[in-house]
Amino acid sequence: MQKKYIKMNNNDEHLSIGNLFRIIKDSSKNKMSALQSEMFCTLFELEYINDTTVNNYCVGCRSIGAEYKQTFLNKEIRYEKEKQEFADNIIGLINIMDGVVHKDIKDKIQFINESDSALSLSKKLYNLAKNDKQIINEFTNRLYQLINDNKIYDCLIEELIFIVLHKKQPIYEDELKKEVFETVLNDTSISSVDLQEYLSLKLREGINFDYSMKKLAIEGNAYANFEIGSNEYYGYFTGNPRYDEAFKYLDKAASMNHASANYMIGNMFVRGLIGGKSNEELERGYEYLVKSYNLGNVAASNLIGNMYRDGIYPLKKDLDKAREYYNKAANNDYAYAYNNLGKIEENNGNTSEAFKYYLISADLGESWACNKVGEYYRTGIIEKNMKKAFYYYQKALESNYKVLCNYAYYNLAKYFYMDGYMDIVLEGDVDKALAYYQKASENGILEATIELFKYNTKKYLFFRDNDIKKEIYRLKKIIEGHPKYNKDICDEVETIINELMEKREINIEPIEDLAWEIIE
Repeated sequence: MQKKYIKMNNNDEHLSIGNLFRIIKDSSKNKMSALQSEMFCTLFELEYINDTTVNNYCVGCRSIGAEYKQTFLNKEIRYEKEKQEFADNIIGLINIMDGVVHKDIKDKIQFINESDSALSLSKKLYNLAKNDKQIINEFTNRLYQLINDNKIYDCLIEELIFIVLHKKQPIYEDELKKEVFETVLNDTSISSVDLQEYLSLKLREGINFDYSMKKLAIEGNAYANFEIGSNEYYGYFTGNPRYDEAFKYLDKAASMNHASANYMIGNMFVRGLIGGKSNEELERGYEYLVKSYNLGNVAASNLIGNMYRDGIYPLKKDLDKAREYYNKAANNDYAYAYNNLGKIEENNGNTSEAFKYYLISADLGESWACNKVGEYYRTGIIEKNMKKAFYYYQKALESNYKVLCNYAYYNLAKYFYMDGYMDIVLEGDVDKALAYYQKASENGILEATIELFKYNTKKYLFFRDNDIKKEIYRLKKIIEGHPKYNKDICDEVETIINELMEKREINIEPIEDLAWEIIE
């Protein structure tokens, strides 16, 4: 049977020479002149090479020839002494992308670091590296740091060296599947048979699914134990979380080095969902988190950062260590870690740095960060831009309801839909504003409840409707029962009533008793 090759020039899963050339061609201003053979000759300093040979390298059905690898290996050795060793090669690739020949360059490395084409290429190759199963986190973290430090030349060299010297080619589909399984299970005591049994049940889900999954869990399947434990944690079986039951199943998966199971148990101990947050229990939770972290779980890295930030036993408060763990999670695009880094900077008064972190998280789709960025734009902390504020408030509502930031409903209602805003929301949309206030209020946003209270109190003056009166009473009770309720809010409610009663043009007699009851 003929082996089927994995193509390496038409996807985002391989940091390969084929995908390198594809990106350069797609980025080129003159695509007709961006030939694979020209790129290959530029990279390896050749006068000519056969198109068929290059195409075989790019598709991935041939390994890059030993003579070409030796050329790059020699250049890598010389690079240690002469930093400009790769400069002409990279500038040649920039020439292809820009469609012009850049001449008389005084400082080649500086030119590359300042080139928009070079920056774009380095970022796109970095994104490929994150998806390539052959690449370890340390490598992608290094690329990320080089890009952040604007060392684009050094970043491109790292990427090109991997492509030419370290990327394994060719890869067959069956070999890739095996490699993926081995990578996932490498640090565990879980067998590939366990994974196959679990996936088989998941993909053939039927009416006896829960029974079959529990049976598989009892038989010791790590994935089944994790799924049952997760369902108990979120209350999917009974409608309410059962953390002790969740622990029983999760602990079985954790004992087989299931990274997420270890994280969830550590999280339950730290939050006091199991146990009583005694020092012994907190230390036990920390041990689960360390195990999860060592198995590559980024959520565990973020939570350990929280423990350092807050000084949760057995750790002492250490913001530098907190940043270290947040950065490790952030390097894997863990949005909450960016939020935490932003909060540290904001607490230190570094709003511009905080905003950078919040913006990254928002662009990853994290709802709280989207609302936060919207606030920065609306209030002008960094830049006053109501269009961007509206965009990010809206984006905040695209998240799963479980993690949605309900303040975004309030902000959209108050600053845009109630009265309209210039060319963003041309006319007020009171119905939409009230609907958004209601959603925010139902999810505990006190400010939204107060706005509904104000609106209904004014409305009652005109319509004298008992249903509106009942709604005012209902809202008053919600306000008074809210954890944030205080004397200032009480005074605000009283002021609202007093101001309305002073409007002589309105017959306020029928509302006097109501006003008194609300104030009391």
